[in-house]
Amino acid sequence: MDSSEFYQIKQEVLARPICYRELEAKEIIALGENHYTVGNATFEVEPLVASKIDRFAGIRSGQSVVAHDSYGEQGLTNLRNFFGQAVPRKSKRIVLTADTQSKQIVDATPIHDRMITPEVFFDFAEMFMDKNQYLPDNVEYSMGGNGNISILMKPVTEQFMEFAPGDEFMFNGIQLLWSPGEVSLNNYYERLVCSNGQTQTSQHRIAKAFSPEASKLEALLDITVESEPLKKNLDQMLLSARLAMRTSASVHELKAAMKMLNGHGLTEQDANQIVPYEQTRSKYESAGFLLSSTEEAQAKSDRTMWDVFNLLTFFATHNTVWARQDIRRSSLMEASMNLLLRERDIKEYYNIF
Repeated sequence: MDSSEFYQIKQEVLARPICYRELEAKEIIALGENHYTVGNATFEVEPLVASKIDRFAGIRSGQSVVAHDSYGEQGLTNLRNFFGQAVPRKSKRIVLTADTQSKQIVDATPIHDRMITPEVFFDFAEMFMDKNQYLPDNVEYSMGGNGNISILMKPVTEQFMEFAPGDEFMFNGIQLLWSPGEVSLNNYYERLVCSNGQTQTSQHRIAKAFSPEASKLEALLDITVESEPLKKNLDQMLLSARLAMRTSASVHELKAAMKMLNGHGLTEQDANQIVPYEQTRSKYESAGFLLSSTEEAQAKSDRTMWDVFNLLTFFATHNTVWARQDIRRSSLMEASMNLLLRERDIKEYYNIF
């Protein structure tokens, strides 16, 4: 991506209709399990968005489950409205994001200070690239609502490292990720063997800014891949990758990968064409094993965990179903990295006997 293409995409993103609304908790009134009202507007949200609103209000998932199981939908509604009206919280305001086409609420983001606008984010990204000698590799954003924005960047001088003999990757890329409540800076890796992009954003707190104030954002300008949190991310990724290369993926891990694809909009049939969960489970059934969920975590597949990780990142990077700028690409890469970094179901041991 050259600078003119970056500028063109930036203008396209900024020209799209803004579908945010910044609210105080007390303005959001629960009507039912997934139904709310704000002023004169009534809307339904997905369970994941309802959970985010709960967390913002200070309700733990266990509390909402107990309220619903014990007192039904009305009990859950009462709990939500009590917390929304009465309980103080760290974040005073929340931004609701709507899909520009369906008009459905697709996200809920707590904000610590004031909403960070996309304009401020792009201005900061250009400052970061100029100061730290980076070039844009891709810009990704929600194809529907004005959700998160991801900018993947490669350094002018790329650095490489080997996972294994003949398997190199570029390790000093950076991802800048925007939401209405924060700007975060994260690792971005790219394997040379297949150009699969890999982002890692969740294991170590690297650097985040929660305010549009210039002083808060400028603190991120001095963060580089040499910074300690990013180096820790790299070390952990290398350990997890090398373990995954010699560890069989469990049937349960295949299922987790399939569900990950489902969550990014693929049907179960299409997801199973990429990650063979149902086929593997069927082989066990044909051999007389009807696996429970617990037993799936103890049953080996014929793939290594590294194979599964690369099936996911290959699809995220190279599929032609999604537009090149679709932020589901970065979202799936992040989720794939989280799966790689998890403790493995199948344990491999050294044995000298």
